[in-house]
Amino acid sequence: MTLRNRLEIKGENDTYLIAPTDSASVLKPNGEICSTFFGISEKLGRKVVVKRYHPWVNSSPAYFWRVEREAQACTACSGLSTELILSNGVYYLITDFIEGISFNDITRWRFHRKLRLSDLILLSIKALKALQRIHSAGFVHCDIKPSNVIVTTNSPNDIAKADVRIVDFGMTRIHAEPLHAGVTKLPFALIYSAPEQILNLWELIGYHTDLYAMGVTLWQLFTRIEPWRTGNPLKTIHVQLTQPLPKSDRVPDSLIGILHKCTVKPQLAKPPHYYTRNQLKEMMQIAIAGRYGSASEFLWDIERLAL
Repeated sequence: MTLRNRLEIKGENDTYLIAPTDSASVLKPNGEICSTFFGISEKLGRKVVVKRYHPWVNSSPAYFWRVEREAQACTACSGLSTELILSNGVYYLITDFIEGISFNDITRWRFHRKLRLSDLILLSIKALKALQRIHSAGFVHCDIKPSNVIVTTNSPNDIAKADVRIVDFGMTRIHAEPLHAGVTKLPFALIYSAPEQILNLWELIGYHTDLYAMGVTLWQLFTRIEPWRTGNPLKTIHVQLTQPLPKSDRVPDSLIGILHKCTVKPQLAKPPHYYTRNQLKEMMQIAIAGRYGSASEFLWDIERLAL
């Protein structure tokens, strides 16, 4: 990997190189709080992912806690080499790059047509075990979606031997973590985020929130399509809040019942703004009580499908 116009980031044990002006090195430009690049470590030559946080984040407590939390979660949960570096007034988060394909890639026909139902169930089991490890460390990922679930192979023939990793801890919180000073609303993702995230009921965000998102992610893994996408983001949010996962010929009846259980949501008779926050909270608590209580419970039911 050759980097032109490279930038050196000196860490404790290695120096990392990125090329911010090279489009081939850019993974995600100008995100909410960072830009993301491919890079390499100078000593070992290994490929890394580099998040360069925008300079203003340093002086904004409402955002900087997310930098610290992401670094903590990466170190505790990813099993990858991770380093948070302050260089010339800018923070960089360095993590090892995982070679492989995402669940999003697998939904493409050229991959999906080569996989059997048993392969998809095996991938589901491995993804839930990866989520279990995150929860066991005390973190809620808050951004489970197909592009953040990586299978460590590029060949459908190696699915049985491949590992499954969950990446991108940029929205991660500690379980039952209160809002930080200056924070009024937490981010969420279209399609995959649970209603408690969308409605900003931050005190209800917990492990069940990730289980909801994993349920939607697995539905898409089996069907190859997104469940609620519309041409209008506001309409998508409305459908995401009110509609259950659709039935599909590609999802066995035994599985759709499991996915419906982890994605239980309140039955809103009117748009959310017609309810008080306390009313929404009460309805949401009832819905959450109907979901799986842990990744272990969800996993146990999925594993029974493989028998």
